[in-house]
Amino acid sequence: MQEEIVERLLAINRDFYLKFATSFAETRAHPQPGFYQLIEFIPKPCKKMLDVGCGEGRFGRFVLNRNLIDQYTGVDFSQEIIDIAKDSMKGEFFLRELSRYGSLNGLGEFNLIVCLATMQHIPGRSNRLNLLREMGTHLTAKGIIFLSNWQFLDSERQRRKVTDWSKVNIDPTKLEENDFLIAWQRDGTGFRYVNFINSDEMEWLAKSVGLNVSGQFRADGQEGNLNLYSILSTA
Repeated sequence: MQEEIVERLLAINRDFYLKFATSFAETRAHPQPGFYQLIEFIPKPCKKMLDVGCGEGRFGRFVLNRNLIDQYTGVDFSQEIIDIAKDSMKGEFFLRELSRYGSLNGLGEFNLIVCLATMQHIPGRSNRLNLLREMGTHLTAKGIIFLSNWQFLDSERQRRKVTDWSKVNIDPTKLEENDFLIAWQRDGTGFRYVNFINSDEMEWLAKSVGLNVSGQFRADGQEGNLNLYSILSTA
């Protein structure tokens, strides 16, 4: 993907969170059902967890309130959403551009790294590979990675949110496979860039950077299968 297009897609998502950070956080006040299924895969003990694309901190609050981890570190590209997370939980937070390799530099090693509903917002397959590869380098021995990706194309209700790229003046022929523009209709109209990452793609990404998919399941949403959760470990 051309760097110009990467930057334009990143700008769409930056603009979205600048305008709708509060509205977005309000829709994520409660844990996802899938979080409860992840509990059994959390390393025990789990001293340190890194939340890549922490957003408003929903998963961080979930594990901290249950004493499932000792130390929390959150990383996100949006200062607005980080500020919301800081108001609701304890931990270290860092503003980083996750689409750039090296975004996790200096953070140390972690027993658990989570990247929930974030990989799908990284423009360019090569950039998604780089982020996953970098996460792998920050795992302790026997560390685990959790990922989730939105399976919106499998839901008729969610597919209605897919909108035309002309809304943001981007030529779709310059995009990669499974790149979509998703409309937001709460407290105004906004748009987000999302790549559709299914089970096969997730397994390919993991294998390409030397990680194993040790488990997968679907959960969440009215349908009960709106998100694909993947548990990764080192090869």
